[in-house]
Amino acid sequence: MPVDLKILEYYFLKQFILKYKIRNAKQHPSYATLMQTLKNYQPTAIDNKELADCTFTIFDLETTGFFPELGDEIISIGAVKVKHSQVQYSNSFYKVISPLQTVTKSTKRFTGLKKKEIIDGEPLPIVMSEFLQFSEGTILVAHPASFDINFLKKRFKKWGLPEFSPEYLDSFLLANKLYPSQKNYLDDLIERFSISRRTRHHALNDAVMTAEIFIQLLGEVSISRYSELKEKMV
Repeated sequence: MPVDLKILEYYFLKQFILKYKIRNAKQHPSYATLMQTLKNYQPTAIDNKELADCTFTIFDLETTGFFPELGDEIISIGAVKVKHSQVQYSNSFYKVISPLQTVTKSTKRFTGLKKKEIIDGEPLPIVMSEFLQFSEGTILVAHPASFDINFLKKRFKKWGLPEFSPEYLDSFLLANKLYPSQKNYLDDLIERFSISRRTRHHALNDAVMTAEIFIQLLGEVSISRYSELKEKMV
């Protein structure tokens, strides 16, 4: 759907339906649990730490679109830990989220999610509480984090939840600073670093491949402290 029509649909119809559905969903105890989890969520400061000493949660979202402020939703989230510059393959997280709206056929084709998987998915408050518990005490990483982190923030705001302000690194921005003359989208880096290709646009697969890429990027800045890295990313 063209963006201008999406805007009109949202402001004249969809926003009222979503507000009604969110209001009902907030009555479930899982909403209060997520509210408390967000309030207790402690950002992990990485100033004055060697990056190799940090534990990271590399994550990826699959969504119904690019505009959370216009009602687009998260339909799956995948994550994996990186510790001591090693991917912790056995320490992963993957959930399908049941959205408040019908998922289009094009979105199901793009993500590979089946109708039954989406129907059987869990509500956003339950999944997000579990994800926050999984990632507690780590630094979030996404490719690009400018999309995934902002999407989370805007969806939480739509649900009337506390502000989400985690410590995070953007592996796409880091790659752009390290390789300014090259394309640094996920598929480009998968090929450049000879990463074993998994089925794309599956949240856990993309998180694992991002983690393997992130380790390669860390190798370029492993002797730098975060303050030095921050200067590179300005």
